[in-house]
Amino acid sequence: MKKIVLIILALMLVMSGCSANKTDEKMVLNIGLMPAVDTAPIFLAKDSGYFEENNLEVYIEIYTNAQDRQSALQANAIDGAMTDILAVATNVNGGFELKATMLTDGMFVLVSNEGAIDKADISVGMMEISVSNFLVDQWLGETHNIEKVYVNAIPSRLEAAVSGQLDMALLPEPIASVGKLKGLEKLIFEPVDGFSPDVMAFTQTAIDNKSDALEAFVIAYNKAVIDIQKDESLAREAIVNNVPNVSPELMDLMDLPEYHEARLPSEAYIQRVIDWTNTILPEPLTVEPKDLIEPKFVD
Repeated sequence: MKKIVLIILALMLVMSGCSANKTDEKMVLNIGLMPAVDTAPIFLAKDSGYFEENNLEVYIEIYTNAQDRQSALQANAIDGAMTDILAVATNVNGGFELKATMLTDGMFVLVSNEGAIDKADISVGMMEISVSNFLVDQWLGETHNIEKVYVNAIPSRLEAAVSGQLDMALLPEPIASVGKLKGLEKLIFEPVDGFSPDVMAFTQTAIDNKSDALEAFVIAYNKAVIDIQKDESLAREAIVNNVPNVSPELMDLMDLPEYHEARLPSEAYIQRVIDWTNTILPEPLTVEPKDLIEPKFVD
């Protein structure tokens, strides 16, 4: 009898050890980011060890072309990416299972050649089915006749404006400040309905299989945001230190958004984006706001 009890205790210890090993196993997320000020809390969380504190390893790839980011998502090379609510809508409508889990605080800026804002007819560089097109319409659609020139790659869009091929280009900050260094003006407008359209979106596979990792990501993100709210220079340093081709001379030149802890946009805002998108697509989207978000990580 004593021998049986000892065997049972030994088995319990082994099982306990297996459970502990499983708990202690580091979680992993692979994400894609854009060269934008949205990245500041993410890079600060990584540099400050906040992901590590939450038993999470985050591997980051930076994309300058949204098409490359999309390809990486569809190939499951990354679990999620910094994108925008319009891109999530078109993905979901096309059958690709992707959901926004939180907003990021982006800063989109129109860079302009001198005097272009005073012209009635202007050419503006942007992506076609994208937040850049949406924002240009919201900000300039009622006051200007816009020739929309579709240039997917952000560096190419900037150079087209610098060379005078375009009157303006819609760019994320801090790339917009690179344009200022090259002689362009920065035109800054208020966010539509108070929201940046940028989001972190993850595949349904990642949401289902890496739920704990996504929770840890948000906890670390929020901690970094609180740090930035106390000291804005932390955001500037994180961007300059981590985003390629952002030189130290941009440190104080870039315009930053107000950073918020993880949240999601209102359904009214998402519906506004869907309604606008339907004006440029040959076939209307059949999605609803609730189809595009997974709120459990920020509730």
